[in-house]
Amino acid sequence: MWTCIPTPCVLAPRGASRHTSSVVHLPILFDLLGVFSAAASGALTAVRKGLDLVGILVLGAATGLGGGAVRDVLIGVHPPAFLADWRYLTTATLASLAVIAAQYQAFGVESELRERARLTTAYLIVDSLTLGFFAVSGTGKALRYGLAPVPAALMGVLTAVGGGVIRDMLIAEVPTVLRREFYAIPAAIGSLIADAVNRYTPGATPLAFAAAAATAALRLIAVRRDWHAQLPPARR
Repeated sequence: MWTCIPTPCVLAPRGASRHTSSVVHLPILFDLLGVFSAAASGALTAVRKGLDLVGILVLGAATGLGGGAVRDVLIGVHPPAFLADWRYLTTATLASLAVIAAQYQAFGVESELRERARLTTAYLIVDSLTLGFFAVSGTGKALRYGLAPVPAALMGVLTAVGGGVIRDMLIAEVPTVLRREFYAIPAAIGSLIADAVNRYTPGATPLAFAAAAATAALRLIAVRRDWHAQLPPARR
């Protein structure tokens, strides 16, 4: 059986803890922040690939909404949040339009080399923020739907990397999560931190933001220091 938690209306398993209704806004807040940053990363990728307006909007929406949609299907949320709540698609569209506006503002002002560096930096920042926000929201929502800590953390990782996988597949690239970059590991660490925050101090918004920030910072540091999980070449 399912009960409807007060506004915004969210389905939650009967027997969920009494504090659920007091923290229902927290996963949605992080979900929307994750959608915005993920959609921005998708739009930046589309700009880098030279896609047109429709391509930018589609890639932004697919990146921003894909991971959360897969998570919702797996944990039994029907319909997925982006179909039930207008704010999700609106947020993804606004993020893509913001990227387009910023791109036009910078067009003709910077050299091609400098513009590429700016796009790369912007992409890295929003992609790292995506890992942090979605690790927190994915884990928190899975816990609220009754999943055990480890499966909930896996849902956090899936939410964090799922949109990026869809993005990379749409532009015919090997997904970042499968490459040498330190990508899924920061998402997993952030999901475990979010798991602990949700279990022991539910509703602690500052700690949730700290978990997201730690995830994003770990990703940025890993890129800066060239950390990776690549295996050494096998000896023959």
